[in-house]
Amino acid sequence: MARKSSRANPPTPRSGSGPRDIAAGLAVATAGGVVFAASTGVGLEFAASTDAGLAEAAGAGSRGGAAAWLCALLGYAGFVSGAVALVWTDLRTHTLPNRTVAAVALWTAGALTLASVSLGDWRAVAESWGAAIAAGLVGVLGWRASRGALGGGDVKLLPAAVFAAVWAADTGARALAVALFLLLLATAVGLTGVVARARSRRELPAGPAIVSAALGTVALAPVLAA
Repeated sequence: MARKSSRANPPTPRSGSGPRDIAAGLAVATAGGVVFAASTGVGLEFAASTDAGLAEAAGAGSRGGAAAWLCALLGYAGFVSGAVALVWTDLRTHTLPNRTVAAVALWTAGALTLASVSLGDWRAVAESWGAAIAAGLVGVLGWRASRGALGGGDVKLLPAAVFAAVWAADTGARALAVALFLLLLATAVGLTGVVARARSRRELPAGPAIVSAALGTVALAPVLAA
Protein backbone atom coordinates (compact mmCIF):
# COMPACT_ATOMS: atom_id res chain seq x y z
CA MET A 1 0.00 0.00 0.00
CA ALA A 2 1.46 3.30 -1.03
CA ARG A 3 2.10 5.75 1.77
CA LYS A 4 0.45 9.14 1.44
CA SER A 5 2.85 11.99 1.31
CA SER A 6 2.73 14.29 4.35
CA ARG A 7 4.09 17.33 2.51
CA ALA A 8 1.61 20.13 2.04
CA ASN A 9 0.86 21.25 -1.45
CA PRO A 10 2.96 24.29 -2.36
CA PRO A 11 1.00 27.53 -2.45
CA THR A 12 -0.08 28.73 -5.82
CA PRO A 13 1.97 31.77 -6.79
CA ARG A 14 0.08 34.99 -7.06
CA SER A 15 -0.41 36.03 -10.63
CA GLY A 16 -0.72 39.72 -9.89
CA SER A 17 -3.52 40.16 -12.42
CA GLY A 18 -6.45 40.32 -10.00
CA PRO A 19 -8.86 43.25 -9.94
CA ARG A 20 -7.12 44.87 -6.98
CA ASP A 21 -3.71 44.64 -8.63
CA ILE A 22 -5.02 46.09 -11.87
CA ALA A 23 -6.79 48.93 -10.05
CA ALA A 24 -3.67 49.70 -8.01
CA GLY A 25 -1.49 49.69 -11.10
CA LEU A 26 -3.82 51.98 -12.99
CA ALA A 27 -4.03 54.36 -10.04
CA VAL A 28 -0.25 54.56 -9.73
CA ALA A 29 0.23 54.97 -13.47
CA THR A 30 -2.41 57.72 -13.62
CA ALA A 31 -0.89 59.58 -10.69
CA GLY A 32 2.55 59.21 -12.24
CA GLY A 33 1.36 60.64 -15.53
CA VAL A 34 -0.25 63.64 -13.85
CA VAL A 35 2.82 64.40 -11.76
CA PHE A 36 5.08 63.88 -14.76
CA ALA A 37 3.19 66.62 -16.58
CA ALA A 38 3.45 68.85 -13.52
CA SER A 39 7.15 68.12 -13.06
CA THR A 40 7.83 68.97 -16.68
CA GLY A 41 6.31 72.36 -16.01
CA VAL A 42 8.46 72.70 -12.91
CA GLY A 43 11.59 71.98 -14.95
CA LEU A 44 10.60 74.52 -17.58
CA GLU A 45 9.75 77.12 -14.95
CA PHE A 46 13.05 76.40 -13.20
CA ALA A 47 15.06 76.87 -16.37
CA ALA A 48 13.22 80.04 -17.35
CA SER A 49 13.42 81.68 -13.93
CA THR A 50 17.07 80.95 -13.20
CA ASP A 51 18.56 81.26 -16.66
CA ALA A 52 17.78 84.96 -16.94
CA GLY A 53 20.07 85.91 -14.08
CA LEU A 54 22.69 83.19 -14.05
CA ALA A 55 23.23 82.90 -17.79
CA GLU A 56 23.43 86.66 -18.21
CA ALA A 57 26.12 86.81 -15.55
CA ALA A 58 28.06 83.95 -17.10
CA GLY A 59 27.47 85.01 -20.69
CA ALA A 60 26.03 81.60 -21.55
CA GLY A 61 22.99 82.85 -23.49
CA SER A 62 20.00 80.55 -23.59
CA ARG A 63 21.91 77.27 -23.92
CA GLY A 64 22.10 76.84 -20.14
CA GLY A 65 18.34 77.12 -19.84
CA ALA A 66 17.71 74.63 -22.64
CA ALA A 67 20.17 72.13 -21.15
CA ALA A 68 18.65 72.56 -17.68
CA TRP A 69 15.15 71.98 -19.00
CA LEU A 70 16.22 68.87 -20.90
CA CYS A 71 18.04 67.41 -17.90
CA ALA A 72 15.08 68.15 -15.62
CA LEU A 73 12.72 66.54 -18.10
CA LEU A 74 14.87 63.40 -18.34
CA GLY A 75 15.43 63.27 -14.60
CA TYR A 76 11.77 63.37 -13.66
CA ALA A 77 10.78 61.10 -16.54
CA GLY A 78 13.18 58.48 -15.21
CA PHE A 79 12.03 58.97 -11.63
CA VAL A 80 8.33 58.68 -12.41
CA SER A 81 8.67 55.67 -14.72
CA GLY A 82 10.96 53.91 -12.28
CA ALA A 83 8.70 54.79 -9.35
CA VAL A 84 5.67 53.29 -11.09
CA ALA A 85 7.60 50.05 -11.64
CA LEU A 86 8.81 49.97 -8.04
CA VAL A 87 5.36 50.63 -6.58
CA TRP A 88 3.86 47.91 -8.74
CA THR A 89 6.53 45.44 -7.59
CA ASP A 90 6.21 46.43 -3.93
CA LEU A 91 2.44 46.01 -3.96
CA ARG A 92 2.77 42.53 -5.43
CA THR A 93 5.84 41.13 -3.69
CA HIS A 94 6.64 43.52 -0.79
CA THR A 95 10.15 43.92 -2.19
CA LEU A 96 12.04 46.66 -4.00
CA PRO A 97 14.71 45.28 -6.35
CA ASN A 98 18.11 46.78 -5.55
CA ARG A 99 19.09 47.20 -9.19
CA THR A 100 15.91 49.10 -10.03
CA VAL A 101 16.23 51.33 -6.97
CA ALA A 102 19.88 52.05 -7.78
CA ALA A 103 19.07 52.84 -11.40
CA VAL A 104 16.26 55.22 -10.42
CA ALA A 105 18.43 56.94 -7.82
CA LEU A 106 21.47 57.40 -10.06
CA TRP A 107 19.43 58.55 -13.05
CA THR A 108 17.32 61.03 -11.07
CA ALA A 109 20.13 62.52 -9.01
CA GLY A 110 22.51 62.61 -11.96
CA ALA A 111 20.13 64.32 -14.38
CA LEU A 112 18.90 66.89 -11.89
CA THR A 113 22.44 67.63 -10.75
CA LEU A 114 23.47 68.27 -14.34
CA ALA A 115 20.47 70.61 -14.70
CA SER A 116 21.72 72.73 -11.81
CA VAL A 117 25.36 72.58 -12.90
CA SER A 118 24.44 73.75 -16.41
CA LEU A 119 23.17 76.96 -14.81
CA GLY A 120 25.84 77.25 -12.16
CA ASP A 121 23.28 76.81 -9.39
CA TRP A 122 25.58 75.10 -6.91
CA ARG A 123 23.30 75.92 -4.01
CA ALA A 124 20.61 73.67 -5.48
CA VAL A 125 23.19 70.90 -5.83
CA ALA A 126 24.38 71.27 -2.24
CA GLU A 127 20.91 71.48 -0.71
CA SER A 128 19.48 68.59 -2.73
CA TRP A 129 22.41 66.29 -2.04
CA GLY A 130 22.51 67.34 1.61
CA ALA A 131 18.83 66.52 2.04
CA ALA A 132 19.28 63.16 0.29
CA ILE A 133 22.25 62.17 2.46
CA ALA A 134 20.37 63.18 5.62
CA ALA A 135 17.38 61.14 4.45
CA GLY A 136 19.62 58.13 3.93
CA LEU A 137 20.99 58.38 7.47
CA VAL A 138 17.49 58.77 8.93
CA GLY A 139 16.35 55.81 6.84
CA VAL A 140 19.12 53.59 8.23
CA LEU A 141 18.15 54.56 11.79
CA GLY A 142 14.51 53.85 11.01
CA TRP A 143 15.42 50.49 9.50
CA ARG A 144 17.30 49.47 12.63
CA ALA A 145 14.54 50.68 14.93
CA SER A 146 11.73 49.03 12.97
CA ARG A 147 13.19 45.53 13.42
CA GLY A 148 12.33 44.39 9.93
CA ALA A 149 9.10 46.31 9.41
CA LEU A 150 10.98 48.74 7.13
CA GLY A 151 12.79 47.03 4.29
CA GLY A 152 16.26 47.73 3.00
CA GLY A 153 14.87 48.72 -0.39
CA ASP A 154 12.76 51.40 1.28
CA VAL A 155 15.88 52.84 2.92
CA LYS A 156 17.65 52.97 -0.45
CA LEU A 157 14.69 54.55 -2.22
CA LEU A 158 14.23 57.30 0.38
CA PRO A 159 17.27 59.45 -0.58
CA ALA A 160 16.31 59.46 -4.26
CA ALA A 161 12.75 60.46 -3.41
CA VAL A 162 13.94 63.28 -1.16
CA PHE A 163 16.36 64.49 -3.82
CA ALA A 164 13.60 64.68 -6.42
CA ALA A 165 11.26 66.42 -3.98
CA VAL A 166 13.75 69.01 -2.72
CA TRP A 167 15.24 69.85 -6.13
CA ALA A 168 11.83 70.80 -7.53
CA ALA A 169 11.44 73.60 -4.96
CA ASP A 170 12.83 77.10 -5.39
CA THR A 171 15.90 78.22 -3.47
CA GLY A 172 13.99 79.75 -0.58
CA ALA A 173 11.41 77.00 -0.34
CA ARG A 174 13.49 73.84 -0.05
CA ALA A 175 13.12 73.66 3.74
CA LEU A 176 9.35 73.82 3.23
CA ALA A 177 9.68 71.06 0.63
CA VAL A 178 11.37 68.82 3.19
CA ALA A 179 8.64 69.56 5.73
CA LEU A 180 5.92 68.86 3.16
CA PHE A 181 7.60 65.61 2.14
CA LEU A 182 7.75 64.45 5.75
CA LEU A 183 4.09 65.37 6.30
CA LEU A 184 2.95 63.49 3.20
CA LEU A 185 5.18 60.55 4.05
CA ALA A 186 3.86 60.30 7.61
CA THR A 187 0.29 60.43 6.32
CA ALA A 188 0.90 57.76 3.69
CA VAL A 189 2.79 55.49 6.10
CA GLY A 190 0.04 55.89 8.67
CA LEU A 191 -2.61 54.84 6.17
CA THR A 192 -0.44 51.93 5.06
CA GLY A 193 -0.02 50.85 8.68
CA VAL A 194 -3.76 50.88 9.25
CA VAL A 195 -4.32 48.67 6.22
CA ALA A 196 -1.48 46.33 7.23
CA ARG A 197 -2.82 45.96 10.76
CA ALA A 198 -6.32 45.28 9.47
CA ARG A 199 -4.84 42.43 7.42
CA SER A 200 -2.67 41.24 10.35
CA ARG A 201 0.56 41.91 8.48
CA ARG A 202 3.78 43.03 10.14
CA GLU A 203 5.62 44.13 7.02
CA LEU A 204 4.72 47.51 5.56
CA PRO A 205 5.05 48.14 1.81
CA ALA A 206 6.59 51.58 2.35
CA GLY A 207 7.60 52.03 -1.28
CA PRO A 208 4.23 53.45 -2.39
CA ALA A 209 4.22 55.84 0.57
CA ILE A 210 7.71 57.14 -0.23
CA VAL A 211 6.92 57.59 -3.91
CA SER A 212 3.58 59.29 -3.27
CA ALA A 213 5.21 61.73 -0.83
CA ALA A 214 7.89 62.63 -3.39
CA LEU A 215 5.46 63.06 -6.26
CA GLY A 216 3.08 65.08 -4.11
CA THR A 217 5.90 67.41 -3.07
CA VAL A 218 7.02 67.86 -6.68
CA ALA A 219 3.47 68.64 -7.77
CA LEU A 220 3.05 71.22 -4.99
CA ALA A 221 6.47 72.84 -5.48
CA PRO A 222 5.04 75.86 -7.36
CA VAL A 223 2.66 76.46 -4.44
CA LEU A 224 5.56 76.51 -1.97
CA ALA A 225 7.28 79.20 -4.01
CA ALA A 226 4.22 81.44 -4.03
